[in-house]
Amino acid sequence: MTLISSLAGATGVAPLSTPVTVIRAGQTIAPVATSPDATASSRSSVVMLGQGVSTAAGSVYDETGTVPDALAVAMSKSVDARTRINPFAEVGAAVLNRLRTDGANHTQWMPSTRIAASASAAADAGPLSEADLRADNAVSLRIDTASGVKVQVTLQSGKEGMSVQIDVAEGELNEDERRAIAALSGAFQDALDGLAEVPPRWSLTKLANGSSPLLSSISLRETRLVDGAEQTVDFQADAKQKSLTVSSVMGVVKVDVDLTQPVALGSAQQQSAAVAKYLQQFDRAQRRGSGDEALMSTFKDVFSSMHGSYGAAQVPAADTTTRRLPAVDAHRSLLSGLADFSASIEQVRNAINPAKPKEIDGFSFQASQSSQVSGKAGWDLAVSQTQQSTLTASYHRSFSPDVQLALTDDEKTQNYLYFQIHDTTSSKTDVAYQEGVLATATLNEARTQSTQVSKYIKGKLLDQSFMPSSESNSRNLMSLVQAAKLDETENDPMMPRDQAEEILRRKYLDLAHQAADLRLG
Repeated sequence: MTLISSLAGATGVAPLSTPVTVIRAGQTIAPVATSPDATASSRSSVVMLGQGVSTAAGSVYDETGTVPDALAVAMSKSVDARTRINPFAEVGAAVLNRLRTDGANHTQWMPSTRIAASASAAADAGPLSEADLRADNAVSLRIDTASGVKVQVTLQSGKEGMSVQIDVAEGELNEDERRAIAALSGAFQDALDGLAEVPPRWSLTKLANGSSPLLSSISLRETRLVDGAEQTVDFQADAKQKSLTVSSVMGVVKVDVDLTQPVALGSAQQQSAAVAKYLQQFDRAQRRGSGDEALMSTFKDVFSSMHGSYGAAQVPAADTTTRRLPAVDAHRSLLSGLADFSASIEQVRNAINPAKPKEIDGFSFQASQSSQVSGKAGWDLAVSQTQQSTLTASYHRSFSPDVQLALTDDEKTQNYLYFQIHDTTSSKTDVAYQEGVLATATLNEARTQSTQVSKYIKGKLLDQSFMPSSESNSRNLMSLVQAAKLDETENDPMMPRDQAEEILRRKYLDLAHQAADLRLG
């Protein structure tokens, strides 16, 4: 198996500056002597589970007591089941749960029983140690607390075994912080399980959505081999934003979400519809630009996941447009309903024609949304929301779909079409209230498309066509608002409240669908 070059030779454990104790399975030792003024945060432990340790092995002890069995058992199961897709099954939850009772630095090593048996068969071979680990899958989880303490959890797995490390820096975790981190054990394990699935299930946002106010930021980085090539996943989140980047041999997918404008968010149903419409736009771009289907599938999955839930930023008002003052939230249905974002997919560029290396096959697509907010909600609120997208692509095609293109330096193979595409779309929605009443709502859009096709026969340019197109329009959205009759239920005081709210909810959703249908995409 080819190993990840950046991981080959890594031990996975940074040197510890604090006193440590090394414990082997079944061995009990005395505590390491420390100075009288040593603090609790300086305590560290290193646990090395012995060769061939099974889940039925006895307890392992360090100077503070029994090492939590859950972590040792989870590591043993995962190492023994090395053929499984998920190398960290149950390990992620176990390592964070360890912090529930112990906030000190900790390192734990579990060798592979099969590799250990092979190594011990050699006369001059000693027991496997963490220094022997050549990781082909590594995960690093970093959590910063609001008080400034930094916690990093590192998991590494290879055919030689598995290592787990907890580093606590710039302070000591208090009990509430330890509990808050341990509460993320389920979300962390779900993230690891999702990353191990084929295709991956992008559930990393649960780490951010379920975090406590005691935690200021969370980031996760995974590096692994996928079909012999390195793939990295980077996730970062705090109260104001979240970001997910996936890099592979095919290209790079990135989605950033801005959570600072909750006043522009719509209902969950509106957001779901908006995401579905974006996915259709992405599919059209992939077909038009001949993008890689697998990479586009990853892009769509990541985009959907990042907009699946906004956690605490998803203000209740977004789903309670059923208040008795319905017009106060009319603007939400006229906007996209999504949080602001920047999303991009960059396919690896290839020069597939050796006779003309400047002709590049590539696919690049970007989509974004930004909102400018001013005034006070319920009185003079004004929102200006801009959505943009850009497609740049180029690719080679044979004259007939039944003939496979195989370009070489031989001019007999130089019969092909070369496409160059550049498209842009933009839309701007402006809404404004006066004294609590929606006064203006407009939509302005523009789209340009250009397609250049070059026809080559035996390597010589025979024909070249350029087909540009453009369109733009402006719409007054107030007619949609007036037709929705959002205040109509207010005139019937005898209508039950729950019935009136359901009717109003449907009206808002219908208005959102109508406004979305008007936008170019």
